[in-house]
Amino acid sequence: MSKWVLVCSLILVVVFAAGCLPTTPGGPIAYFSADVTSGAAPLTVQFTDLSIPGSSPITSWYWLFGDGSKETSTEQNPIHTYNTTGSYNVSLTVTTANGENTELQQNFINVTSSGEGEGEGETETVMLSGNVPLEMVWIPAGTFMMGRYPGEKAVEVKLTYGTSSADEDPQHSVTLSSGFWMGKYEVTKAQWTAVMGTTPWSGQDFVLDDLESPAIYISWTDAQVFITALNTFTGKTFQLPSEAQWEYACRAGTTTRFYWGDDWSYIGAYAWYFDNSALGYQQYAHIVGTRLPNAWGLYDMSGNAFEWCQDWWHDNYTGAPTDGSAWESPAGSNRVLRGGSWADREYTYFCRSAGRYSNFPGVADYRFGFRIVRTP
Repeated sequence: MSKWVLVCSLILVVVFAAGCLPTTPGGPIAYFSADVTSGAAPLTVQFTDLSIPGSSPITSWYWLFGDGSKETSTEQNPIHTYNTTGSYNVSLTVTTANGENTELQQNFINVTSSGEGEGEGETETVMLSGNVPLEMVWIPAGTFMMGRYPGEKAVEVKLTYGTSSADEDPQHSVTLSSGFWMGKYEVTKAQWTAVMGTTPWSGQDFVLDDLESPAIYISWTDAQVFITALNTFTGKTFQLPSEAQWEYACRAGTTTRFYWGDDWSYIGAYAWYFDNSALGYQQYAHIVGTRLPNAWGLYDMSGNAFEWCQDWWHDNYTGAPTDGSAWESPAGSNRVLRGGSWADREYTYFCRSAGRYSNFPGVADYRFGFRIVRTP
């Protein structure tokens, strides 16, 4: 057996073992490798196409490197540099005359800081009453551009809002000089009950009876009561994220509409939103962590349940803090909500990383949950 035949045979074994089958008869099977998959930023990676063409030659390659759809390549064997810490999903789509096939490798590239910081790349678990775990993810310090980019579109569904909103202006630089811990998931019913001993969602509409789904029918005021009780129980200092902390963590180093890029078509893989929830008669916030995470390992930052932030609502970012702190003065009438929701097509608009929403702090309904942060 020739060396080339042996190599091809081994690739076929690996590809089929991974479950990567052609989508059409005689079609291609996408597969790839990299010379390095982990290391300190900036990390330069040489990707190698190992796809099986099928019955006709491969005519095009399309790579998504996981740090924004603007970071793509149509080369067969591209080189890409990752400048931001995080874990990145990488995909390759190959096309032939007989069809196309996509290979997605989740958390394929893992980029760490050039220096070690507290909790860098780590998670922590805080045990609540009844041995209920509360998982937190370390978010590194850094600088990002907050708000919509010039000309940013809304979303590709029929909405009242055709474009992004002026309340996301002006885009501005925010520097978070210290890292922080953030909830890996939205606070769940199990966690709420472990801390509070209550079930405010009981007997309400649009509720999934599963303890691993988000605690909903939670107002901003309710969330503060939970946090006070949690801090008393743990001896730690938890709080709602500032709006800047929330968007920074959501973006996870990206500058695009969504934390997976600008391409709307991927939303169903990353988020519970109207089309894969309410439209499919699954009219509730789903079990947390069942969609893909962002590059920093946070789940459901887009869709599922709206998440309260600490800040008062302001109509735009003129005069907003640039250090990542919550905007608490002057006081307003509404508190900020982020991330969008499964409910109603209109709320898909807020699934973008820059999307902003608000409501009175005493309002609790099926759309509203929360996520918490902790500083070391």
